[in-house]
Amino acid sequence: MIKLFPHYASEMKLVTINLKNGKAESPFDAETKFAPADGGGYDVFVNSADFKWYQTAARTVASLGCYSIRLSSEVKLSANEFYWFVTALYDGVHDISVEYDLPAQELSKVESTVNLVAKFRALADTDSKISTPTLVVKKLFEEIEAAASESGAKASLNLIKRGDKEFESCVGLKTVGLASDEDPCLGIIDVLPAVVDENAAVDVALVGKGITFDTGGYSLKPEKFMETMRTDKTAVIYLCGAIALALKLGLKKRCRLYLCCSENMVSGRGMLPGDIIRYPNDISVEINNTDAEGRLVLADGLLKASADNPAFILDMATLTGAAKVAVGRDMFSVLTREANLDSALKNAFDKCGEMYWQLPLAPYHRRFLSSRRATVTNSGHGEGAPGSSVAASFLEQFVKKDTPWVHIDLSSAYLPDGSPFLAAGPSGSTILGIATWLCER
Repeated sequence: MIKLFPHYASEMKLVTINLKNGKAESPFDAETKFAPADGGGYDVFVNSADFKWYQTAARTVASLGCYSIRLSSEVKLSANEFYWFVTALYDGVHDISVEYDLPAQELSKVESTVNLVAKFRALADTDSKISTPTLVVKKLFEEIEAAASESGAKASLNLIKRGDKEFESCVGLKTVGLASDEDPCLGIIDVLPAVVDENAAVDVALVGKGITFDTGGYSLKPEKFMETMRTDKTAVIYLCGAIALALKLGLKKRCRLYLCCSENMVSGRGMLPGDIIRYPNDISVEINNTDAEGRLVLADGLLKASADNPAFILDMATLTGAAKVAVGRDMFSVLTREANLDSALKNAFDKCGEMYWQLPLAPYHRRFLSSRRATVTNSGHGEGAPGSSVAASFLEQFVKKDTPWVHIDLSSAYLPDGSPFLAAGPSGSTILGIATWLCER
C-alpha cells in the first residue's frame, strides 16, 4: 500500500530526505549520492538538469532502505514528477509512506493513481499457475467492473473460449493454444461511461497479447529467456490498467478491450513449424517460428476489433526481442502506418513522461514475410530483417486500411534487474499515458 500525506500531516515516524541540487561537499567524494543530514535523515544529491532525475533520486532513497519518508526538495516537484518519484520508489515488497508539500487534492490524485498502477504491476508478476488465460481475463474484468461501478459506468464481458462456437473463428488462439491443457480465450470487455448512450459507437478498440506462459513451443526458448515468461501477459494487464485508470480520471467515450489470452506450450498436439493456418479474412500463414505466437493471437483480436468499426485501434504486446535490442527496456516502441504518430497520443505520452520511440513501418517490410506456400510466414526471415517492423507489418494485414491504428511493442514491460529509474519487476509503462489519452479524446 502507498500512502501520501501533505507536509507534517502524518503522525508516523518518517525519515527526512532532502533532495539537494549539486554535489556532496568534503570530506565526501563529489560523486557521492547521499550523506547524513545535519538535522537527521539524509541529503540526496541530484542534478535537476539530468533526465528523470527525480526517479534516480528515488532509487537512491530506496537503496538506503527508506520507504517511509518526509520529502523536501530544493527543486519543486510537479504532481507528475512526484508520481514518477513514488513509482520509482515502489518495489512490490515494501509499503510506502511519503510526506510532501503538495496540495492535498493533488496528493490524493497521485496516491490513487500510483496505487492503481502498482496493483496492475503486481498482477503482471503473478505466477502462471495462478494466472491462467481464463482466470486472467476474469480477474481483469473484476478490476474494470469495480472501477466502472465507482464512476457510474457499465462494463460487460464476453468470454470466448475453446469449445464455444464463436471460438472457431479465433484461428490464432486455437493454433497457439493447441498444446495447452488450459483453455485459450478471447475476452471482449465493453466499457460504457455513464455519459455515453448505450447505442454509441466504439471510440477506441484496445487489443492486447496475453500469453500467460510462453515456452516458445517447438521453437523452444533457452532457459534464461523462459524464466520470466509469466510476464508475457503484461500487455493485456497494462491495457486493462489504463481503462481502469481512465474510468477514475473521467473517461467519456465507449472503449472495448480484446484480450487475446493463451499459453504457448509443447505437446504432441501442438503447432509445428511448417503448419499452415487460414484466418477469416482469407490470409494464410505458414508457421516458421512457433515462438512468434503473439502476432498469431493478436490477429484474432484485430479482426474482431476491425469488424466493430471503432474510430481508432491500438494494439499492444510484448512482441519482439528486436524492440528491446532497438530501444532497450527503458522505453517502448511505437509503430504506425502514418509517418507521424497520432498527435493526441503523442501529446499524452509526452505530458505524462512516458518513454517511447517511433520505429519505422513501411510497405517493403512485408517482403521479409514472404512464403512459397502461404500468403505470409508468421516470422521474418532473410538477412537484415528488422524484427519489430516486420512483426508490425504482419499485424497490419488484419486491420482495415481506413482505420487509424497504432501498434506498441512493449519493450519496457519488465525489468529483470531494475534500472536507474525503476526497481526490478514489471514497470507499469504506458498505463498513465494511455489512460490520459483515452480521457482527452
